[in-house]
Amino acid sequence: MVTMLATVVQAWDSQVLVTDNSNGQEVLVNTQNSTGNLIAGDQVRILYNGIMTASIPPQISADSICVLRYYQ
Repeated sequence: MVTMLATVVQAWDSQVLVTDNSNGQEVLVNTQNSTGNLIAGDQVRILYNGIMTASIPPQISADSICVLRYYQ
């Protein structure tokens, strides 16, 4: 498994467009679950198998997407 920390750009149906926090690259994330709870600006941790397409934007299939919440 590979972990990506990212910022949500847009979410719809079972896809979410994110910006990878490590390199600033936009990535389209496909998942089997609804992404309706994600909003632009959310910080997320994505687990995937390490395979990324060479398309523009690149695509991955997420095993899990976890919203990172910070409380003060």
